[in-house]
Amino acid sequence: MRKILVLMMALVMTLSLAACGGADTSGTGAADWPYKDVTREQIEAISDVLAELVPLYNEAATAAKENGWEADETTVQELHVLYVLIETAKAGVADPSEYEGVTDMVTVVEQYQALLGAMPDMIAKVSKPYEK
Repeated sequence: MRKILVLMMALVMTLSLAACGGADTSGTGAADWPYKDVTREQIEAISDVLAELVPLYNEAATAAKENGWEADETTVQELHVLYVLIETAKAGVADPSEYEGVTDMVTVVEQYQALLGAMPDMIAKVSKPYEK
């Protein structure tokens, strides 16, 4: 479970640090795309991840509540960070200008995909009754 928390925190730090830098605007796509720091393909990739990640998050959150994981501070924090990352991604997909200043969108997309890959472990964990 620590892997998931570390992965989520790494994504948060990447988004925070990436937002501080400038960006190279070369190769960002068609001329009618007004965003210089993110491509259509990157937004589509994040949107695709969200389509799978949101239902898995909801399943994990429901299972955690039903099985008493609210008593485990680490799990609560992991689910909260995951919720924040999902909401951040939703905002960025709805308005790609939210990604202005992010210098490494490739890494951001990869980390969202890694979160998606980690969800089966989270669901398996919270699907069992919490034991202190």
